[in-house]
Amino acid sequence: MNFEKRKSVYTELINYCYHAKPGEVIEVTEWTNGEGWDIAFNDRHIALTMGELLAIEVLTKVAHPK
Repeated sequence: MNFEKRKSVYTELINYCYHAKPGEVIEVTEWTNGEGWDIAFNDRHIALTMGELLAIEVLTKVAHPK
């Protein structure tokens, strides 16, 4: 049996999304191997590799350039 410590951070979603309700949170946890992230929005959970997250960042910057 192995026990690992993982980096995790969370905040209230209402600080970033006007659709959020008070008390709803988003939590991001780095994978133990450092190759991706687990993201939890209350009941919804997604897992993204670093490459998938990079692709999302690139596409959102292209869609909404500053």
